[in-house]
Amino acid sequence: MANINETSMASSIKTQYERRLLPRALPRLVHGRWGQEATWSKFGSYELRRFESMSAVTSPLGEGSTPAEQAAPTISSVTLTPVWYGAFVEMTDEVDMTAFDPILSEISSLLGEQCGLSMDTLIRNALISGATAAYSGGVSAVGSLDYPQHKISYKDIVMQVTALMAANALHAENGKFMVVIHPHTLATLLQDEVFVNMWTAETNPEAIRMGKMGTLMQCDFYISSNAYESADVGAGSTTDVYSALFIGEGAFATAGFTGLKAKQVDMMGADEYTGTGKPVKPVQVIIKPLGSGGAEDPLNQRGTAGWKATLDTEILQSTWMRNLYHVNDFSDS
Repeated sequence: MANINETSMASSIKTQYERRLLPRALPRLVHGRWGQEATWSKFGSYELRRFESMSAVTSPLGEGSTPAEQAAPTISSVTLTPVWYGAFVEMTDEVDMTAFDPILSEISSLLGEQCGLSMDTLIRNALISGATAAYSGGVSAVGSLDYPQHKISYKDIVMQVTALMAANALHAENGKFMVVIHPHTLATLLQDEVFVNMWTAETNPEAIRMGKMGTLMQCDFYISSNAYESADVGAGSTTDVYSALFIGEGAFATAGFTGLKAKQVDMMGADEYTGTGKPVKPVQVIIKPLGSGGAEDPLNQRGTAGWKATLDTEILQSTWMRNLYHVNDFSDS
């Protein structure tokens, strides 16, 4: 009896599982939606160049006099380097991997959630460490944040938004900055009377599904349970501390897993598998059916399902992002 291997597995079956995994990953990926997207070759890195702004000219030209030559603008570069991540689960021969099996379907969904959460966490950590730090209530360190005097407030939001404006941070195409907050942060802000009076709640179901909760002061607020939260790191080592990320357009760049948007094309002109120049997906769904393990699985009892993705995140303009540490009325502790 011939083994059922990966090549003999019906492509339509694999596509069904891929369609289960990828949509479950997308809502989890909140932090990476507003970065500048870069595409790299599978065989190398990608370099972004940034030209620093030139100062204003305020002296008039003299008649017949050539002005002094301007100094060349400063050019800096940021390199994005591909790093691979992935995970898989093993299944026994109770799962039919040659047909649409409900167990494998659910596992694909869970793997999709894990993939999105993993990539979102990596991007979040890069943004947290690269953004300009700020602290609610005017303190200067996370360890000084205490409850209730350092709860997040409408005033904190005003200060962060005006700081982005003072840094000439760019708005997105819709004219807004982006803010990512924890559900506990939103719950705390909704106790602030001034915030509530200024707040415009989101009503579009699809936008809500993707995490958008509302708009305030030229900012779209997105909620994520994966927003930074750390227990007992505030005052007295008993206070939970949260982060609210205020993000301007182009403040950071990602390459690889860029929100599961368009497929990426290998810049070397070769597809990952065939060398045909076809697009390369930022995330791969990999299913190894029963019998694909060779001598390691002599009775065709085990198969695997997993995902593999590549990602890098680099900060382009740290002053175009603000990381506001604060405390909340609500916490998991």
